[in-house]
Amino acid sequence: MALLVQTNLSSLTAQRNLRLSTNKGDETTKVLASGLRINSAADDPANLQISHKFTSQINCLNRGNQNSSEGQALVELAEGALAEDYSILSRIRQLAIQSANGIYTQEDRDVMQNEVNELCQEITRVACKTTYGGAQVLNGKNNGLIGDSGKLDFQVGSNANTTISVDLSVSFTMSSLNAEVGGVTDGIGYDAANKTFDLSTASKAQNVLEYIDEYMGFVDSKRAEMGAVSNRLNSTITNQESMTENESDARARIRDADYATETAAYIQTNTLQNATSQMLVQANARPNLVKNLLA
Repeated sequence: MALLVQTNLSSLTAQRNLRLSTNKGDETTKVLASGLRINSAADDPANLQISHKFTSQINCLNRGNQNSSEGQALVELAEGALAEDYSILSRIRQLAIQSANGIYTQEDRDVMQNEVNELCQEITRVACKTTYGGAQVLNGKNNGLIGDSGKLDFQVGSNANTTISVDLSVSFTMSSLNAEVGGVTDGIGYDAANKTFDLSTASKAQNVLEYIDEYMGFVDSKRAEMGAVSNRLNSTITNQESMTENESDARARIRDADYATETAAYIQTNTLQNATSQMLVQANARPNLVKNLLA
C-alpha cells in the first residue's frame, strides 16, 4: 500500500468508525439513563405512536376509576341517609301501633304525635341536607346535582358515553314521599299542614299502619338500587384495573428498555470505542514513516 501524506485513508476510516461507535454509545447511554427504548420519534416512529395510544388509554382508565370511586362515595352517602329514613319510618310504625291501642288517652296520643312530628321533620331535613360537595342529592330533580332527567351519570370509562346512571328523580322530603306513595291523605292519617303522619286518633293510627309499610318499602327499594349501583361501580373498577395492567404490560414491551440487552450493547460499544481510538492513534502515526524516508 502506498504511503501518502495528503490523504490518510486509514485515519479517515478509523474516524468514521469511531463516530459510529460513539453515536451508538450515546444512544445506549440515553436508553440506560431513561429506562426507555424509545426516547424520541427518531428511535422508532411507528411504535412511538402506538405506545402513546396505550399511555392515553391507561391515563383515561385511571381517571375513569377515580370517577367510579367518587360515584361510589356519593351512592353510599345517599344510601346511608335513606337507611336513616327507614329507621325513622320504623319508629313511626311503632308509635302508630301504640296509638292504635284503645287504652291511651288523648293526652297520651298528643305526646306520641309530637314525636311523630319531629320525626317527619327529620325525614324532610335529611332529604334537604344530604349533600355531596355542598349540592343536594336526595331532593329530586332540578335540585343540587340532579338535573331535568332526574338521573346522575357517572363517567366511568375511557371512551365517550361509558357511563353508569342512578335514578334520583324522587325527592325524599315528607310531602314528596306522601305524594309518591300515597295511601294516607289529609285528615285520614296525614296532616298536610304540618307535613306529618297523623296519629291523633286510634282510627287515623290504623290508617297509617295500613300504608306505612309501603313507605318503608319505597325507601328500601331505593336503598337496594343504590347498593346495586355501588356493586356495579366496584365491578367496573376491578375490570378497568385489569385492563390498565394488561395495557401497561403491552406498552412496556414496546417502549421500555431491556437492561440485559442494553447493558451488553453498552459494554460492546465501549470496547469498540476504545479499540477504534487506539487504531486512530496508529493511523495518525503512519505519515511519520514518510519523514523517516526523507531523513
